[in-house]
Amino acid sequence: MNGDARGWRIALVPEALINPPGRAALPNVFGALEASGYGVLQLPPPGNHGLLLAVIADQVAEYAHHGYAVVAIGVRGETGGLHWRRLAPLLRHRGVALPPRHLIRPDADAAVEAERCAAFLSGYDLPVEEQRRWRV
Repeated sequence: MNGDARGWRIALVPEALINPPGRAALPNVFGALEASGYGVLQLPPPGNHGLLLAVIADQVAEYAHHGYAVVAIGVRGETGGLHWRRLAPLLRHRGVALPPRHLIRPDADAAVEAERCAAFLSGYDLPVEEQRRWRV
């Protein structure tokens, strides 16, 4: 059996960061995620996606209940794309703590934002006792 390439880490990432609008000078979030060993769970673009968000909440719950560190990376402002108002209650209903969020500032220097994102990602993991429980 091969190891998990995700490194026991999953990031919720909005469509806006995966397919950034042409005018946005956003940092390479994928590079930071890959360097920190994170897999990606893509969130849909803005809109009413109730059923899809419920399925995503189920997936996040499975990851969280099986020892994965889960984070959310969004974009500050109206294009953030995390669907937090709808996703947060769905996660709470499934007994999942809300993942820590990091918001990219679209008006800031992309290189600085890439460094901030990388520092956030590398600095987060489950508590050691939880890691021992699942990752042995």
